[in-house]
Amino acid sequence: MRSPARITTLALLVAGAFALASLERVVPNPFPMVRLGLGNIMTLVAFVTLGVSGGVWVTAGRVGLVALLWGGVFSPTAVLSAAGGAASLLVMVPLILSGRFSLYGISMGGAYAHILGQLAVAVLLYVRSPGLLALLPVMGTAAILTGIFNAWVAGKLTGVLKEQNVERRI
Repeated sequence: MRSPARITTLALLVAGAFALASLERVVPNPFPMVRLGLGNIMTLVAFVTLGVSGGVWVTAGRVGLVALLWGGVFSPTAVLSAAGGAASLLVMVPLILSGRFSLYGISMGGAYAHILGQLAVAVLLYVRSPGLLALLPVMGTAAILTGIFNAWVAGKLTGVLKEQNVERRI
């Protein structure tokens, strides 16, 4: 059974993920193909505070809001967001369940998988050229760096939550 406190926490984390992703879209970026993936910070916080299902719900909620508010369910933005989110979950969930990886390893694995998922879908559906995969070294390096940054921020946030007696689940 879902407690009202858990549902409220999930809703706040989804809203936070969407707000961070929205902020990222409006802040000028000198590297148009690279984003920080700030919304993933809330997914990591959900994994730590609410467990695997919480992280999955936050990712699904963020992707759903992107689809509804940024161009439609079948827009390139929504499709690429869904592909990246699904790919990252396919990597992060087993890493978490193994119990062998830190928040940094989980975040870096998810960030890299996110890029792989987006590039694969972009090649198959939009660009139809495997030449796009030449971006993988640059985007992959950026994914690792942003994964480290996002894990650091999520660690700080969950540390604050831990001080407020919220149980850690990873």
